Amino acid sequence: LLRPHREILREGRRQGDGDKIAEQGNSKFAQGGEVLREAKFGKMEDFTTGLVGKIGLPDPRLMDAMMREHCMRGDSKVTFSPGNYDTTTTPEAEWRVVTDEEEGKRVSEGKRRVRWIEDLLLDDLAQKAGLRKEEILALLLYTGPMFYKYNAVLRGFPAAAADGLAGNKYTTTLHLIVSAVIKLSRCMVLPKDRVV
Repeated sequence: LLRPHREILREGRRQGDGDKIAEQGNSKFAQGGEVLREAKFGKMEDFTTGLVGKIGLPDPRLMDAMMREHCMRGDSKVTFSPGNYDTTTTPEAEWRVVTDEEEGKRVSEGKRRVRWIEDLLLDDLAQKAGLRKEEILALLLYTGPMFYKYNAVLRGFPAAAADGLAGNKYTTTLHLIVSAVIKLSRCMVLPKDRVV
């Protein structure tokens, strides 16, 4: 399947047009005709030092730490637009969305639906996984526009998003997301028709 495309790229490189051909090939996978962004990879050291090596240890006062990360840091009141949500928001506003039921209801329009934390605490899967309230809040934040900021912390791009962090690493929130995903993965069963 890839052999014909590889040959076209090789021929283009021999003729000095490799970059132009690669851009054309990339564009067919992009939305709205834009060219796909180039991936950025870390080093083996990034992998071996893990999350703690990248962002540090979480604060043991989980709820207070998450509130400070979203409401009291340099980027807390700075607007951002994640791109796939038709919204402009701030980390502080997103904190209110997941901690204030009325605010969550207010923003639940169009494709966005914010579930209330107290309902999620009663969810069978959350209970089976043993999720803490803080972990559920972190997941709620991640499934909203804040994914854009968290991914910028971990990936260091897009440049505008990474620069917009103002040094905020969302350390405790990211550790809670990882903890919740690990707990949930222990409760999930691979469908019988899925082959790995």
